[in-house]
Amino acid sequence: GDSMVFHRYARRILDAAVGDIEESDLADSVDADKIYSKKVQRLLSPELKNQDHQEHENAVVALEIAHGLIMKDRMDARQLGLESLCLLTDPAKTGYMTAVLASHVVLLGSTGGVEIAGVTDAPGNESILKDEGPFQEIRETILSLVQFSRIGEDEEDEATSPESESMILLHNLALAVLANALEVVEHPERYIEDDNEDNDDVKQSPRPRLNTQGSEKITEEFLSQSEEFSKKDLLKTLIGELGNASAKPHNATLSAKCIGSLCRASDEAKRRAKELGAKTVVATALDVGVMTHLKLETECQKVFRAMETQND
Repeated sequence: GDSMVFHRYARRILDAAVGDIEESDLADSVDADKIYSKKVQRLLSPELKNQDHQEHENAVVALEIAHGLIMKDRMDARQLGLESLCLLTDPAKTGYMTAVLASHVVLLGSTGGVEIAGVTDAPGNESILKDEGPFQEIRETILSLVQFSRIGEDEEDEATSPESESMILLHNLALAVLANALEVVEHPERYIEDDNEDNDDVKQSPRPRLNTQGSEKITEEFLSQSEEFSKKDLLKTLIGELGNASAKPHNATLSAKCIGSLCRASDEAKRRAKELGAKTVVATALDVGVMTHLKLETECQKVFRAMETQND
């Protein structure tokens, strides 16, 4: 908040506590605060008008910071980096454009499939970043944590063992990042209306047009690339995680969310999930959810509906 406003209110509260304040003084204070707030709003208006046009640049900076954190050796830095990615892939917390860019980085290691009018449509600017090596490393880190509970080629010790408290936490955060990213590419339009709401007193500039590939294409490319990278079927890993619902219901909830998004976006993913016996595993997890975990129950029901519904 504003430190000056806090200071004024704190003084009024302390004065009132000792009975050293008049009602007329309080009314004058409220009016003064209103005037001050309007002045601050006028100062911020130019920034608010330009924020949409800078959002892609801010997103890249935030992703580079997250990359720097998760590539460090310290577990607390890695945790902070993954928590940052959780926020960056959540449109309700960071904005539509940032979430779309971050989700493409998490799933594909690239923003090449995202077109921003006036930015990526210029010759030679097919991507918003020339060197996408950091983006590739973010994707590889998420896949390694989800499928193997490790980061890269780390030598296993007490701190980096898959059963260590630190690695269990990182594995859970990676699942949360993946679930967010899959939901964003499944419904890229879901948050546009909320994200475009104008402030009553500040006239916003038009948001730069954003185009992406279809959710089915992104999903199938992601599954193909993930198997090529890890030599392991991601859907099988997620279904296995869901099968452990009684021991780790939170991880199972995130896995169910990922499976549901994949099945809703891709008929191929749905077919593969059925081949792997997902229905039986989901039914068992649903029973666990009914008894102990409401979110797990909800996500399992969504998976059932996704597997029974024919995609467009």
